Amino acid sequence: MPEIAYVNGEFLPLDRATVHVEDRGFQFADAVYEVVRTYHGQPFALDDHLARLFRSLDAIHLNHHFNAEQLKSVINDAVARAGFPEAVVYLQITRGRARRHRGFPRASEPTFVMTVRELESSAHVREAGVAVITVSDIRWAHCDIKSVALLANVLAYNAARQSGAHDAVFVEADGTVNESTAGNIFVVSRAKVTTPPKGPRILPGVTRDKILQAARAAGVQTTEERITKPELAAADEVFLTSTTAEVVPVVSVDGQVVGPGKPGPVTARIYEQFQRMFVPRR
Repeated sequence: MPEIAYVNGEFLPLDRATVHVEDRGFQFADAVYEVVRTYHGQPFALDDHLARLFRSLDAIHLNHHFNAEQLKSVINDAVARAGFPEAVVYLQITRGRARRHRGFPRASEPTFVMTVRELESSAHVREAGVAVITVSDIRWAHCDIKSVALLANVLAYNAARQSGAHDAVFVEADGTVNESTAGNIFVVSRAKVTTPPKGPRILPGVTRDKILQAARAAGVQTTEERITKPELAAADEVFLTSTTAEVVPVVSVDGQVVGPGKPGPVTARIYEQFQRMFVPRR
């Protein structure tokens, strides 16, 4: 089954997909992106993902001529062409090709790129749990925009991997915990689940919102409020959420064991409810 790409209206093999050297996404990170996964070959929460994509486009004033229904058609076509049992779809929209200059080009067509790859299972990390480290949050002040400017995330993730951890969690100078390099964070204390509130310091995760709904449906009390680094260390359970990995239990933070050092019962209960509510059955 092929890994495929879509570039400005053309489907082609992934290794043949290219964009111009003066594309503003390449030269300025003047672009936004979105990631969608499938369940049983069907894109998950596609309306939510596309709504976030259009919010990001509006936030950076990137003019375009397509709508959500057109994107849905292209995404579904791409997933069908690839034919993977489960796929991850990456979409990126840039301000297009123009002579390199900071100012917005007066006339340029957006570059629309999409790739489809096979989605690997995250069951092994969910069963065992992962270690994370904390790092200073040096990112820009609008993390709610899904920008492709992810150098701080790249550096933090690689620092985590070099230390033997799975991921890194961004913490501000005052001790405020924001999110991981590619997911939202939740803590469980005394059977109550807390996650940072939406705002410019975190990405409003699609899976984050579904997990909150699932937790409430499972009878778990939830709050959206500030989490501090000491609260992270003292939590009974910690978990991360993302589109591709769903729910990933955290069993240690900065080398300190979380709770009993294994995935906890509240996390498992919420994940089971998430599966019942949102994952379609065959």
